[in-house]
Amino acid sequence: MALAVGALAAAAALTATTSTAAAADDDAVVDVPVSFTVKNVNRSKVACPADGETYTVRGHLTGPASELTAGSRPTGSLYLHGLELGEWFWRMPVIGDGYARSMAARGHVSVTIDRIGYNSSGQPPGAKVCIGSQADVAHQIVQQLRAGTYEADTRPRFGKVALIGHSLGGSIAQVEAYSFGDVDAIGVLSYADVALTPSVLATAVTWTPKCLLGGEKSEAGSAGYAHLTRNTADFQKNFLAQTPADSRAAATAQWDLNPCGDLLAAVPAAAVSLLSIPKIHVPVLELVGDKDLVFDSARVKLQALLFLGSPSTTVRVIPGATHGLTLEPTATKVIDEVDAWLRAENLT
Repeated sequence: MALAVGALAAAAALTATTSTAAAADDDAVVDVPVSFTVKNVNRSKVACPADGETYTVRGHLTGPASELTAGSRPTGSLYLHGLELGEWFWRMPVIGDGYARSMAARGHVSVTIDRIGYNSSGQPPGAKVCIGSQADVAHQIVQQLRAGTYEADTRPRFGKVALIGHSLGGSIAQVEAYSFGDVDAIGVLSYADVALTPSVLATAVTWTPKCLLGGEKSEAGSAGYAHLTRNTADFQKNFLAQTPADSRAAATAQWDLNPCGDLLAAVPAAAVSLLSIPKIHVPVLELVGDKDLVFDSARVKLQALLFLGSPSTTVRVIPGATHGLTLEPTATKVIDEVDAWLRAENLT
């Protein structure tokens, strides 16, 4: 895993920091490391344990140069990855330059991170981080983006912030929105609270006993971590079904362990969310592929009906797309749809 991360970082360095790639308004694309100092606490509406310690969340700030000056007030999107994944899900150049840089080329500012418990970010004991604390951490990051109190070579104070999550990241985005009410829109990609498929439900047979017995150690040596999918083949089937062959090995090498608290809190969070998401009062995007093996796309569409308080709920089903939305040829259609939604909601 460490070798794979290093290889990916080396490849990214060739095009990172200040690229000559043209954005929609002919700006250069800026791509710089960013970090946030956060507390792993849980003040959300989803009760689950957190250790209360301070950690660093690391990622990247990517967007047109003109939007990322010290005096600018950009509109941007904070992206949350799901289980088994990391920030690399938004950055791996499987199709073109990858999701974040492709969005920058269209004029959008993106903040992509490793959530706590993953890769370059701090890794608490796996039983002491959960969906509720992940939502609280996302809330802290949103506040720092607005105040310009994060660490980066350029630190604009964000005006509007959309929160976009993939898979379990979509659950976290919902919890953050109805718990704290501080984002301007949410995007829920490849997730619905009652749409798990038999394929992914079967994975509980392996990860549940592992977590109950203490789990594995994370890369940083913290106890209490486990994979959702049962093995490499299962991960590829559920997450990389349409990833091009030349990228599948690189993506498989990134297969991440998850904090057991995230896994164990998924069902309680879904129960709370079914009652609470009608209280979300910002625009919502629900997007899923019709070939998703993790979440049933038909039930994802039904979830959109629950956003009763939202001024607008946009539902998009991508023909042929599976769960790995940014890692397959249909990524171009995903980028088209998210780009169009952000523009329609004046979030660019």
